Amino acid sequence: MSSIVGSSVVAGVVRSALLVLGAVMAAASSAQTPPADTVYVNGNVYTLDAARPRAEALGVAGDRIVAVGSDADARRLAQPGTKVVDLNGRTVLPGLIDAHCHVESLGSFGLGHIDLSQTTSFDDVVATVAERVQQAQKGEWILGGRWDHESWPDRQLPTHHKLSAVSPDNPVWVTRVDGHAGLANAAAMRLAGLTAETPSPAGGEIIKDESGALTGVFIDNAEDLIAGHIDSTMADTAALLLKAQEMCLAVGLTGVHDAGISPAEVAVYRELAESGRLKLRVYAMVGGRYAHAYFREHGLSIGARLTVRSAKLFADGALGSRGAWLSEPYSDRPSDSTGKPYTGLVVMKPEFIRQVAEDGLRQGYQVCTHAIGDRGNHETLNAYAVALSRRPTENHRYRIEHAQILALDDIPRFAKLGVIPSMQPTHATSDMRWAEARVGPRRIAGAYAWAKLRRTGVPIPGGSDFPVESHNPFYGLYAAITRQDHNGSPAGGWLPGERMTRTEALRSFTLDAAYAAFEEDLKGSLQVGKLADFVVIDRDVMTCAPREIIQTRVLRTVIGGETVYAVNE
Repeated sequence: MSSIVGSSVVAGVVRSALLVLGAVMAAASSAQTPPADTVYVNGNVYTLDAARPRAEALGVAGDRIVAVGSDADARRLAQPGTKVVDLNGRTVLPGLIDAHCHVESLGSFGLGHIDLSQTTSFDDVVATVAERVQQAQKGEWILGGRWDHESWPDRQLPTHHKLSAVSPDNPVWVTRVDGHAGLANAAAMRLAGLTAETPSPAGGEIIKDESGALTGVFIDNAEDLIAGHIDSTMADTAALLLKAQEMCLAVGLTGVHDAGISPAEVAVYRELAESGRLKLRVYAMVGGRYAHAYFREHGLSIGARLTVRSAKLFADGALGSRGAWLSEPYSDRPSDSTGKPYTGLVVMKPEFIRQVAEDGLRQGYQVCTHAIGDRGNHETLNAYAVALSRRPTENHRYRIEHAQILALDDIPRFAKLGVIPSMQPTHATSDMRWAEARVGPRRIAGAYAWAKLRRTGVPIPGGSDFPVESHNPFYGLYAAITRQDHNGSPAGGWLPGERMTRTEALRSFTLDAAYAAFEEDLKGSLQVGKLADFVVIDRDVMTCAPREIIQTRVLRTVIGGETVYAVNE
């Protein structure tokens, strides 16, 4: 008994000593906390910090958060000259990060490419192009995209004839919404020197009609046959990136992962960063075919606004244009034009993916591979597994971009191999109209399987793939928690067991996205010492009716303590 009492006394003394030491350390820490440049008070702050998930106020000094807590906590850091911002009860979220997007392409639509996303028939497309032709000079390229034949009454891929009739003197190239197929008119095909005898390239398909004539549709690697001849006077790359930045800041994005850019585009980003014009935080993925030489010459680059430490590969195409690589034939296109079983396209061979994955381990860059079909995902996981077996490492953070259709047996392999599934919630709600027709009822069980993947313990960084989908991240949050379109259909959501909770959805666009870029210690949550990246919005997206989320208006976007976007209420 006495020994028990003695132990309790000792434990009590130790606890008291620790409490005193903790108080001393806290006081010292408080004394060392710098005064705030700005304090934000009277807010409804969601921190995503497990130790303190909610707060009223933030204190910011320089580009860092120096206080998270009550109004009193933040005001104690105020000194003469400190700016006090009353949030009037508004909701504050950690800065939102789009983990997969195409920035220059978004800028091109912002600065004049024809946006065909609202067309409801091919005739609409033709009429829209005809109107642009009237404004163009003879010989000028007409460029656009975002058409979706699945939204048209006949749901058939178009042919060029009507388009060619309204644009005889202008080459036209308009890409499908997924970017993995495009339609060229006769003038563009003549300029490219293409005929009915032109063979489809490896990893691509030239669609021909029953007579063997060109339809004008080119899929995946075949798109290069047209794109390589485009001579456009569109605004330069810097202007496109800055326009896209403007669009992103207005919807609350503080960071983006730009998926698959050229070394020339990296150079433009670097110039914008050095000049102070780049406000977004950009995590750039160099196009896979450049990766080995680029990183050998330049190494990794990790900066406040621009980081270049990853490469983007392609295993296959897209499900909508039937380029995704499936393990069995498409349910709605079981054979190709020659009668052979049709399973999609191999854009980059698995052996090449394995080689780049190994090179990434040698040179230290991250490898991110686009894979949509179940076979594309399976082969990519295999390639990563072989690379890791030859050069084991725990912190590679290999990624699979999209991971849309998965064999159920492959789902646990992501966690086992440490592979990150980078996914886009709005793809599920856009594709749900026709996805099951592509793969059938059995394979659809592994489609857009967020909950199944979450249960294995992997993070799921969220993105939009803009401009394939809207760049508005609140559309992604809504899709993640409802699996419904903006009209609330279908009731209860599509494959509702795969929905995310609101916290999981927010984490997807914040901490998980930061983790996918090796940046979770700097971004993704509102904690002392982290970068002061956050957004102020006009409603509480964590408690409001789900369909109200898509109406969210961003009132202020703050990056590194600087207000880079604000509206006057």
